[in-house]
Amino acid sequence: MRTLRRLIRLPLLAVYVVYGAILTLLLAWHRRDAPPSARFTAIERRWFRGLLKILGVRLHVTGEPARGGVLYVANHISWLDIPVIGAVLETAFLSKQEVRRWPVVGWLAARAGTLFIQRGGSNAANAATEAMTWRLAGNRPVLIFPEGTTSTGETVLRFHPRLFGAATLAERPVQPVALRYPHVERIHPTAPFVGDTHLMRHVWDMLGEPEIEAELDFLPPIPAAGMERKALAEQAREAVKAVVEGRPEQDKEQSQVAGRKSPV
Repeated sequence: MRTLRRLIRLPLLAVYVVYGAILTLLLAWHRRDAPPSARFTAIERRWFRGLLKILGVRLHVTGEPARGGVLYVANHISWLDIPVIGAVLETAFLSKQEVRRWPVVGWLAARAGTLFIQRGGSNAANAATEAMTWRLAGNRPVLIFPEGTTSTGETVLRFHPRLFGAATLAERPVQPVALRYPHVERIHPTAPFVGDTHLMRHVWDMLGEPEIEAELDFLPPIPAAGMERKALAEQAREAVKAVVEGRPEQDKEQSQVAGRKSPV
């Protein structure tokens, strides 16, 4: 059955990705840093939902996303996090600079409003913080994965506080977002994108799964005005951790972390 699912889903996925590229070319070919139109963001959300359907992902959402200039912060498990979140939120993501140089994908990501950070570069975090601050001050949301890497999703890693400075500078709230891929084994074994797994191999594995459950919990926003970024990061992490690890004690094992960065 896994092979049959892959044979059915793979051509659908390929055609759907091309379809998304064509839509972006038609609707956002001219964009630089201009805000996306309401039409584009609505189409983008619908496209993500269609992608989840092809991948066999069932999405469950709890809570209400804050609107306007809010800094969303989520735990990070897989590249799948992006379509899961993108199916619900109209937000820009913060991505590594390398993605911008990828053929086609980098161009499309930029036109979709992605912000980029040069990991390890001089003054990189300051430049990213400045770009995020301007976006938040302009009443436009941004989402970051402050762990800086993916984990198996059994726990929440340390939230690096530096990028939280954008919320304090713009005096905009931070909304923690808890992300899970539940399974009878507690965490779906295929969903995490960790270790040395190649992206295409991981996509191939996922195409064989009959179904993957995804849960998004939008937690109460945290006012950032007057707060230190370290305290803000810790408070946001504790809120996410309470949901992610809010299971029986025998299930609370340490996550296996392998330093895999998100492709987008």
